[in-house]
Amino acid sequence: MIDEQNQFAGEEDIPDPDEFKYLNPIEDDSDTLEPLPDESEFREINADDPNDLKYWANQFQISVDELKAAIVINGTEVREIKRYLSV
Repeated sequence: MIDEQNQFAGEEDIPDPDEFKYLNPIEDDSDTLEPLPDESEFREINADDPNDLKYWANQFQISVDELKAAIVINGTEVREIKRYLSV
């Protein structure tokens, strides 16, 4: 059985949290952080699904016919359509 006095013998070695914050300040790097990539850019538009066409046309604020034309020119990748539409 461990003696209780020996169990907590190293307690004085634990640093004070306030002192630790002072010695190791956390810098604010929010101005240098890059935004997270938009996961939708890696999707593809299903040109055979009217609901998908309506959804993406609404997202790009264009008509379904304009989206179909952009798909014919650039393919179905959302990233390419965004680049084409300069969105």
